[in-house]
Amino acid sequence: MKKHSGARQDFEKAKLKASVKKAGAKEEHATKVAENLASKVKEGTMTVEIRRWCITELRPLDPKAAKAYETFEKPAKKK
Repeated sequence: MKKHSGARQDFEKAKLKASVKKAGAKEEHATKVAENLASKVKEGTMTVEIRRWCITELRPLDPKAAKAYETFEKPAKKK
């Protein structure tokens, strides 16, 4: 996948699942979303696209967790 900064990184299903759970989703919903997206992500897929897909997949399962995931902003990296 391709990060916003332009850096390339391998897609990690476990990392996505953990972030979805951190947003408040149940284990089974986080697993389902991560499994579904793992089959969609190709080399060069932008992280913003993965994030959008995740929200779309999660919203019908858990609207509250989808909103939390959507509105979460990573803290800026310290230089």
